[in-house]
Amino acid sequence: MTRYVLRDDLSYCRIDQRLVFLDIGSDRYFQLPRSLEQALTAYLDGVECAQSEINALVERALLVERTDTAIRSRPNIEPAARSAVEAPQPLRHLRVVELMEVFAIVLRTRVAMKLSTLKHILDSLTAERHLKTAQIEPHADMSEPRRAEAAAVFRRARLYVPIEMRCLLDAIAMTRFLLRRRIHAHIVFGIALDPFSAHCWVQVDDLVLNDTVGNVASHTPIRVV
Repeated sequence: MTRYVLRDDLSYCRIDQRLVFLDIGSDRYFQLPRSLEQALTAYLDGVECAQSEINALVERALLVERTDTAIRSRPNIEPAARSAVEAPQPLRHLRVVELMEVFAIVLRTRVAMKLSTLKHILDSLTAERHLKTAQIEPHADMSEPRRAEAAAVFRRARLYVPIEMRCLLDAIAMTRFLLRRRIHAHIVFGIALDPFSAHCWVQVDDLVLNDTVGNVASHTPIRVV
């Protein structure tokens, strides 16, 4: 019997007893009819399903045939408990080179978001992270104060960049800025319902680097990159 798995581009979370999906490949959020939702959760939980239900899930590209390339480990993240934005942070003068660097990264990210797909951008970011992580020296300073300071530099320099702030743009740009310093961080996508709200932020362990704990806690994580 053919075994299927959830398409890698898809992720979901449960809010108020309903599933909400994020499709990175088509850059959209959606919900399923109740019958399909129940069939999908049953199949993923190992419950026997009617072949017609499985066929319907495959036809809608929710499930794909299980292959080595279809099975990828997805990163997990701890619940956000602290915020670098809300913590005391020693101030220092921004260097001109830091201002220029942040400007260039934000501009490059904005252009990429106009010319490329979200999937391609996130895949490139993941590949860059793997490369930078492999280059970290054994005795490199990966301490939390260093991470918090680097994030603070980005946030302060970002204020001088004349490009409208958007959570996705700034989360990708901050992650790139941190990677240039061999600092590994995750982008967390989250949603809220009634009314619907999509948000994303940068996080390391349980520390949020560019948002408040309260704002992050109002959104349910749906995907970690």
